[in-house]
Amino acid sequence: MADPITPLTPAEQAFVATINATWNRDQVLARLKVDLQTAIEIELATIPIYLYTYYSLVRNNESGETISDAQLYANKAGGIIMSVAVEEMLHMSLSSNVLWSMGVMPQLYGKAPAAYPTGLPYHNPTGPAGPDGKTAVQIPLGKLSFEQLWHFLQIEYPEQWNAPPQDSDWDTIGQFYSYIRCLLSTRFLADSDFQQGSIGNAIQPDNYSPNNVDTLYPSGGFDPWKPAPPATVSWTDPVQGAAAAAVFPNVEDSHVGPAQLIAVRSIQDAATAIDTICDQGEGVPIPDIGPGPDDDPSKGEESHYAKFLTLQAQFADYAGTSEVRPAQPPPPVDVIQPAVTAQALLDAGVLVDMPDSPVAANYPEYYVDIANFCSACFQYMLVMTETIYLVPPAQQKLFFNEGLHRSMIWVLDKYIRTIRQIPIPSGAYAGSMMGPVFENVSLGDRAVSFQGLTAFGNKAIAAANTLIAQLDGSAVVDHVQALFTSGRANAQAVKVDKGDTGLVEVLQNVIYYVGVAISKTGTNNAPMHLPDVGPYWTAAQQR
Repeated sequence: MADPITPLTPAEQAFVATINATWNRDQVLARLKVDLQTAIEIELATIPIYLYTYYSLVRNNESGETISDAQLYANKAGGIIMSVAVEEMLHMSLSSNVLWSMGVMPQLYGKAPAAYPTGLPYHNPTGPAGPDGKTAVQIPLGKLSFEQLWHFLQIEYPEQWNAPPQDSDWDTIGQFYSYIRCLLSTRFLADSDFQQGSIGNAIQPDNYSPNNVDTLYPSGGFDPWKPAPPATVSWTDPVQGAAAAAVFPNVEDSHVGPAQLIAVRSIQDAATAIDTICDQGEGVPIPDIGPGPDDDPSKGEESHYAKFLTLQAQFADYAGTSEVRPAQPPPPVDVIQPAVTAQALLDAGVLVDMPDSPVAANYPEYYVDIANFCSACFQYMLVMTETIYLVPPAQQKLFFNEGLHRSMIWVLDKYIRTIRQIPIPSGAYAGSMMGPVFENVSLGDRAVSFQGLTAFGNKAIAAANTLIAQLDGSAVVDHVQALFTSGRANAQAVKVDKGDTGLVEVLQNVIYYVGVAISKTGTNNAPMHLPDVGPYWTAAQQR
């Protein structure tokens, strides 16, 4: 069963009446197209923020039989953060599908924030005071911490009943989407307005799954070798198996309409898409209708705000926080003991000490090119997302699997997990481990963007080879050893000793994963690299 479409609030009804009385059709269409593009950029701005914190967590440091409280927390935090990131990608896709249906190509490439910390597009620059006493809504890239989760709560702060719809200077994302809901409810629109882009070229429902291996986390200790139910075992063992311990934080009925991801061809479809976005985290907390603590009819999934508040409540700092909370949802009560601290997670080896809001230019020489390829891969993912709308419907599923899935799972994911094992020996981030940057590097025009990605990849390979050549018992290795001796680097995140080949192997993996992206072929010489999207854009320009 899916959620019903949330009825308009009195404030929304009043605003719709004002639009109907004082606006015209051209104004509504123009404003709706601008706001849908802004919606895409709002969702896009949150994705690097969540991914950076996710990749600060080491989720496979311990086995299920001997799993510690710190590892359990890291696994839960990682699963929940990724579950929200996955839904933000869904929201970006839904807004893109609505805009595409109106005959406008969604713009993603180069539209992420230029630098972090950042405010979200058109957000009120001040908000409720957080635990640090500050009210500026500037959200950094940061490793998991009590403060970083507070920034997450700023993003997902739930709207209050009957708040005014606003598409600029808004306090909550819910107010922004409320404005779009109002535009869709005016008398000026017709279904034909949402039939201007081919529905077959929209991102199709079967390209989305609410969970994956990265959203999954265990509820407690488990025996990883125990068969999944209903298989029987030949021994008596009170420890649960992995299947019994598995928690999937996103549920199947957390959407409005027939599917979580929908292609749009009517006003009703557009309203359904926007309402799914609101219900899952960016909406008004209307009791028993909209997103309170839960965002689905089965009450199996918390809203984004409630998910993050539950994680934050486990930190030792939570008891003394001055953070202002809305009336709904209520603060969590399932606080674990002992309380979590970032230092305890670092000491347990389940948190990587990555720098806050790193900038590639501030990394040491050669590290810059390794960092830039991460940004290039991220930007190419955005180009490929746009390209979906140019791919013939019969080829879209294959393109999605070979492009988006491969770039996210086999390239970007593995690349970030690799570079976070590289200690920073000098400069602004000395003593930290390398973290990803998600900068708006230029790949050139979309028609030549794969060549741009390849150029960044070749620079990263050359940089890694240069660093490998330097690792011959030189000062770089001496410095890494000194970091571990002083306890400033996370020894669980990377094993590098004087004379050890650990860092060389890490740099060799950098080279390997760049190759996966730009040049790798299979045993049959078939290409396994990311697809070159150039022909789709060249064909579009020639039409």
